[in-house]
Amino acid sequence: MRVLNIKTGLVEGVRNPLTCKYAILSHTWGDEEEEVSFSDMKSPDFKAKKGYEKIEMASKLAEQDGLSYVWIDTCCIDRSSSAELTEAINSMYRWYERSVVCYAYLSDIPPHQPLDLSLQHSRWVTRGWTLQELIAPKKVYFFDMNWNRRGSKEDLIEELSQITKISRQVLKHEQPLSDVTVAQKMSWAAGRQTTRVEDQAYCLLGIFDVNMPLLYGEEEKAFRRLQYEIIGRTADLSIFAWSLPLDIRKDEEGRLYCGVLAASPNAFAECTTLSRLPHRIHRDFSVSNNGIRTQIHVLSYPIPGKRGAYAYVLPLDCVEDAEADTSLGILLRKCGPDIFVREDPYTLFRHKQSLEPNTPRARYLLTELPGPDLQKDLYGIYSSRMFATMRQHVLQIRLPPEVELWSVWPWSRYDEEDNLFLVSGEPRYDGGTIRLRVTLPIPNPGSIIDCMFYAVGWSSLEFNSLQYSFVNYREHNAAVGEIDAQLSAGDYTRHHLLYVLDAERVPRFQNAAIKVPGTNLFIYLSVEPTLRRDASICCNEFWRFTFSYKIYYKYEDVPAILPLEWAVQYAKE
Repeated sequence: MRVLNIKTGLVEGVRNPLTCKYAILSHTWGDEEEEVSFSDMKSPDFKAKKGYEKIEMASKLAEQDGLSYVWIDTCCIDRSSSAELTEAINSMYRWYERSVVCYAYLSDIPPHQPLDLSLQHSRWVTRGWTLQELIAPKKVYFFDMNWNRRGSKEDLIEELSQITKISRQVLKHEQPLSDVTVAQKMSWAAGRQTTRVEDQAYCLLGIFDVNMPLLYGEEEKAFRRLQYEIIGRTADLSIFAWSLPLDIRKDEEGRLYCGVLAASPNAFAECTTLSRLPHRIHRDFSVSNNGIRTQIHVLSYPIPGKRGAYAYVLPLDCVEDAEADTSLGILLRKCGPDIFVREDPYTLFRHKQSLEPNTPRARYLLTELPGPDLQKDLYGIYSSRMFATMRQHVLQIRLPPEVELWSVWPWSRYDEEDNLFLVSGEPRYDGGTIRLRVTLPIPNPGSIIDCMFYAVGWSSLEFNSLQYSFVNYREHNAAVGEIDAQLSAGDYTRHHLLYVLDAERVPRFQNAAIKVPGTNLFIYLSVEPTLRRDASICCNEFWRFTFSYKIYYKYEDVPAILPLEWAVQYAKE
């Protein structure tokens, strides 16, 4: 850290800032050529620059307050040294926090204007860097364009809170920043401006208590890196609570998708009142090369008017105000094996009822969507057709009302919303099992039938490549249990599934006839494979399996069912 010695007028190095008592200046830069830089201080005519007035007046104020040093960002940082600039920006919040007093110079406030009325129009409250300069120091005095003292942070606490949307408790240091949600802190920076795009992120390092190297030239990527650093430090899910303004939606129609991270602090503009749930669960998530890796319980929300279909909701563990009983989340859509993207970046999902949680396991939230380059004015948003390009092959399941999907393997590749198995770039993983439970509409209420269904080879559009089978769950309970035990350990290829089915001597029947317990009735299960095309769920043609059943009162009337052999050789890799 360097400080300006008031008596000598020289910039001196300070090895331990904790031992130095200094004042600090908060201001907005004018013409950069007119500001006095660190190198300018070695020039004999630096006092001729317009920016010298700020150095002179800040020094006089510090001297009046009994201090020997003052820190001013223009002249106390050697900006020609990237290492020093990085250290200064990463330390700046603490430097303001440790100052004895901060002088906030409002260069656009005339002396005759009441500050409580004109402060909201000052450039000082619109700049990104002055956000931390307001929050960090305990003592802040405001000065107008003629350097008249107009009040303190304590005097103007109500006006400052109303203008900046920062609570009085935070401004008065009665509430630590660590108790404020990430989204709410981001909202303080919404609408603030910086000269460099990267500074939208760099000016927030201290507020989020993170450190990162400066890479001027990375532009918007800086804000993404900031979010990665925040995620690495805190498990605050409100970092996903952003939304885009509807007025930028333009002419896009239908469902829209994007990554889970925001493009800038402006996306958090509506998060000013977000607070944490009082009894939130500890969440674990981190950054990986596949996106955000998390063990969060993704919730299932029944889609109105779409039987057996559930939307995915990521709970954000926050509410819009402390008294609200409505929880917040974001809608997700599955695009790969436990890989999700965000749906509808314009709204947050609000719900009062308790939603059913999915089994906790590793899931990935994409931070950006793959595929063709997108125009910047689309904010990286995909249409339904572009989303479908992430699904290369699917097998869609259609069930009658009496048939329930009881369990599925692998869950990671099954989408509860579109009721389908999916694979992206690995067609050899086109295998799956489902357990069906049939509740028959007959007088005997205990007439429930369990049946397993196995299917492989559905990434191919050739009918002969499809292999599937109905298996009576009760008759083959031991084999089914052994298969489940082997498959539950992971995600396997079609070859492995076929090998296990063959090894356990599971028969291959394209239909099933099962006696209804306690009756003389038989239920005949069948499936009709058809090729379909739906550009909203898959980029290629895909198989749809439509299940049906029929009740027979005599066994003699049940159609004959011939066993087939599993073609294990087909799937060798």
